[in-house]
Amino acid sequence: MSSEIINLSQNDIPRNWYNILPDLPESLPPYRDAENGKEIRDLPDIYTKTASNLEFSGKRWVHIPNAIRSAYIHCGRPRPIIRAKRLEKFLKTPARIYFKCENLSPGGSFKINASLPQAYWAMKEGYKQTVFTGGPTPTGFIHIFSSKFFGLAPTIFMTRADCEENKEQVLFIKKMLEAKLLQSPSIQTEIGRKILKENPNHKGSWVIKKKEVAEEVRKNKDAVMIINSFLNHILMTQTIIGLEVKKQLHLIDEKPDIFIAAVGGGSNFYGLIAPFIRDYLNKKLHDVKFLAVESETTSKLTNSSYNYVSMQGIMPGLLVKSYKVKNKTHLPLIIARGIQTENTAPLLSFLRHSGFIDTVVYPKDEKAIFEAARIFLNTEGYLLAPESSYSIRAAIDEAYKAKHSGEKKVIVVSLSATTYLNIEEKSRYLSFMI
Repeated sequence: MSSEIINLSQNDIPRNWYNILPDLPESLPPYRDAENGKEIRDLPDIYTKTASNLEFSGKRWVHIPNAIRSAYIHCGRPRPIIRAKRLEKFLKTPARIYFKCENLSPGGSFKINASLPQAYWAMKEGYKQTVFTGGPTPTGFIHIFSSKFFGLAPTIFMTRADCEENKEQVLFIKKMLEAKLLQSPSIQTEIGRKILKENPNHKGSWVIKKKEVAEEVRKNKDAVMIINSFLNHILMTQTIIGLEVKKQLHLIDEKPDIFIAAVGGGSNFYGLIAPFIRDYLNKKLHDVKFLAVESETTSKLTNSSYNYVSMQGIMPGLLVKSYKVKNKTHLPLIIARGIQTENTAPLLSFLRHSGFIDTVVYPKDEKAIFEAARIFLNTEGYLLAPESSYSIRAAIDEAYKAKHSGEKKVIVVSLSATTYLNIEEKSRYLSFMI
């Protein structure tokens, strides 16, 4: 087998997701009601019952239904890992760099690993409609595709500002994808009508559209909410990434030294590292670094404290123990907007607080990020989404460290998405070229 492209057969797709909760050295701090402080053990009924059950499950291994495995296969799983030999040569490093291709699915993003299961659970529980928030990213397409894959009708709320700035995408979603798209604030919901009455030109916000999604689901018994990140059941579905990587590294007899991915909510990074955290806890893996990559604009894991905070719009009235950005107003615009989240997932936050995770932060001018994207495009041929360029920047810097020390480190980096389908992201890169 070539050690440059490491493929698995379809039979090698994991048959179970990994749930780390039973293996943690201490219990994950419980979710709490913001009003009375009582522990919450169920998700609201805007989510599927399956999601609620898995959120707090004590089972280490959760079976992946055959229908979901078949959907994964249809969407290109298992994904290869590729040895970045041309990048290594360019850097003149003794390090061996492997990148996991989570960019090869419909929509070009890892988020399909979680959207397909959510759509399947909704279908099995008798729902007819999925409702979710969207923006100028491939995520909306991914949720639309996943819903239709299992015969559901997708509805997407997008802020008026995003709709006005991305008219081509709005047209594409409505006409080509044939999805129901509502500008937020919308006349569809009571909260939207109230806001528009006070300000007919309101451009919308992330918080408003989340509230509209929740209202839309609650008034429609056939509808259910779909999300991207943050909660345990979402992170669990992403462990298919790391479980595949384990098999692939075993095939080529490689011992990993450093795992890298950019972090916003944290589900991609968590999906990569969780199975290896288990090996670390079981003392089967030693001297390994789990490196989360952040922007200085929202460097939660690096510069914030670990406290009970309100979750970023996922569940009204929910308090979770997490890292939360200190200054959430007037964030500088960066090209990698996907990592500018207010919170990081409670489970990933716990792992950081427990000392398992290291971090690195890059400046808000993103010059180093753009340079990494350009290097990777010219050596390996992938035009990365900005968030993945943060990951590659960190991989390059770790490879330089190995060059200076002479160590033959094995670096594994998850490429969460490419940007071929996203015209707006391409235009953000252009700002560095003018």
